Amino acid sequence: MNISENMRLSAEGQMPIMRVAGAWRAWLQARLGRFGASWKARWQRARGIQELAAFSDRELWDLGLGRSDLQAIINGTYRRD
Repeated sequence: MNISENMRLSAEGQMPIMRVAGAWRAWLQARLGRFGASWKARWQRARGIQELAAFSDRELWDLGLGRSDLQAIINGTYRRD
């Protein structure tokens, strides 16, 4: 066996590891992307609820809401009929 054969064998042995590492990296990026999107959506929802909670009763009434509606909005069960 010479140096070129050793290099070829070592390169062939690394290819499956590189594929696994690439697949793992793609999986991790997708997972982190979903986590980031979820975190951003939760943060925006919380910010919106904080803003609504800061409104006076009169301002909420102008919007057609009451303080008791805030929990339904948080839960996602609020329906305006």
